[in-house]
Amino acid sequence: MEKFTTKSTSYNSQIVNEPIIIDEKETTRRLFLGEINDKKLETGETVSGTIIHQRKGRNDEWEDINSINLNTLKGGEGVKINLRSTPTKNLYDGLTKLYALSQKGVKRGETEYVVGTSEEVVNVPRKRKEYIEKLLEKDYGEEIWEELIDKNPDLATRLAHSRIQSNRLKSLKEFELNINDTKKDESYWQDFFAINDWIFGYGLNYQFLTIESDQPNYGGEKYDGKGKQKGDYLTSTNAENLKFTVLVEIKKPSSKLLAETPRAKEKKRYRNGAWLLGSEVLGGVLQVQTNCKSWQKEAEEFKNRDLINERTYTVRPKGILLIGHTDEFKGNIEQIASFELFRKGLNNVEILTYDELLQRAKFILGNQEESEIECENDLDLPF
Repeated sequence: MEKFTTKSTSYNSQIVNEPIIIDEKETTRRLFLGEINDKKLETGETVSGTIIHQRKGRNDEWEDINSINLNTLKGGEGVKINLRSTPTKNLYDGLTKLYALSQKGVKRGETEYVVGTSEEVVNVPRKRKEYIEKLLEKDYGEEIWEELIDKNPDLATRLAHSRIQSNRLKSLKEFELNINDTKKDESYWQDFFAINDWIFGYGLNYQFLTIESDQPNYGGEKYDGKGKQKGDYLTSTNAENLKFTVLVEIKKPSSKLLAETPRAKEKKRYRNGAWLLGSEVLGGVLQVQTNCKSWQKEAEEFKNRDLINERTYTVRPKGILLIGHTDEFKGNIEQIASFELFRKGLNNVEILTYDELLQRAKFILGNQEESEIECENDLDLPF
């Protein structure tokens, strides 16, 4: 979104305080200073303005270059301003916004406008906006929301979905930003996925997953008590009348999927076409399998099942190992095949890489945008 402020100069005209930057270099720039006049609003002849060439002065501030009186030019003399494609588009985009702004008509005094897409801007009359702000200042937000649900539940649902979508988009950007950050350790990613459990929530064989416990105990008397074996997440698949536990172990995106030589840091080939898997992959799989076995044993003794949820059962719990990034293979088909054959040959353990999980999160948001979140362009708030 972009803000504009205007100041009226007469009953029908106003100036736009923010200039349109046509072209800017280190020491010079060109601007368009816009004016709006609504006398010819019906014909659309509402915008006029001045192009100014500026240079930076000694105090590093922009100064107007002295104007040239074109009337003093002699025959054969002239002034030419050359605009390349980018400056021309900048001018065009700026004028488009000013013409859209001019459709509001001229307002007396100083006025602030926000230019953006219909999804970004919610138009609320000024008086209503002031009332809402005063109510929120007095901490009546809960009452406003309850009234909205009562008066217009469909709008409340759309706003809630929009808020969820907005938060998930922010989390997706955080995921993309940090997936290659080697300084982020396992605890960071455990916290991140605990907050954003929806990323794991649309996964295995299209069954829904929910996180039941963070850092569960697989070997003690209670699933969240003290014990010898600790896992990163205990989740469960969702059905209408029952659930089944799923165990998740989280490593780092930088964890190596394939083994490397100690000195040269090159991938280890076992034989032609076969490459050795990384120690964290092998250890992680063994860790998940051990945790699943321990959890199954506890479940058989009825120590863990009802502690989670009366509808949650443990029957050979599925395990997930989140580790590494497929960029490591750099397109080497033999390495890719070795990794894929290994994980497809595993029994009841699924290996996911961080970039695969990121793509899953993108798919979830894209799918929701199409099927769940259908916000109208203009939200007609009832208060």
